[in-house]
Amino acid sequence: MIRKKLFPLAACFLIFFSGCGPSAQVKVTGGPSISQAQSQSATRNKLRIAVMGFENKTKYDVGRGMKAMLTTSLFRTNQFIVIEREELRDVLLEQRLGTTGIVSKETAVPTGELEGAQVLIYGTVTEFKPYQRGVTTIVGGVNQAHVAIDMKLVDARTSRILASTTVQGKTSDVNLSTSMLKYMGLSPLYYLEIYNNTPIGSAIRLCIDNAVDYIVTRLN
Repeated sequence: MIRKKLFPLAACFLIFFSGCGPSAQVKVTGGPSISQAQSQSATRNKLRIAVMGFENKTKYDVGRGMKAMLTTSLFRTNQFIVIEREELRDVLLEQRLGTTGIVSKETAVPTGELEGAQVLIYGTVTEFKPYQRGVTTIVGGVNQAHVAIDMKLVDARTSRILASTTVQGKTSDVNLSTSMLKYMGLSPLYYLEIYNNTPIGSAIRLCIDNAVDYIVTRLN
């Protein structure tokens, strides 16, 4: 009898709390299509940029992942022609194969058509604190996560530094509101999947989003 009375009550609580959960629908732009990326003029309209190596000054090995996230997010803005540099060795190997006679002439990749980048983007991860002590409330302390990147934009023609800044991401919220992110949305944490659904994962997304916003603003 008691079980029969408790069941409807439990069902009501389940319906109520399930309605309070996050329901945002996230749509992340995929950037230009393959045909659009291939047909864009290398000498008109859009700047050619390349994200170079990310130095890591923290004890966490996060530089490679944050570089990958920045590269992907910049491509998705559709504001630039993004040039690949990290995997350039593979591109050159494929082109050399075409000159050896091993690959048929009809399918060999032509040489001499690689595009140069006009602006090189460098980053240094200076802070990565998954459990930084935050504000104190009546119920105790709140742990905050904090990420910071020193970033510079370099003119590839003259090697002059065009712009330099520090971008940060700080949050104590695991479920970062997507309305706070202009570019990242819920993009994957490349090479950093262990930080998914954690405050530091949200801080990473916020930091990369701020980095993209800075680059778009300064270069446009």
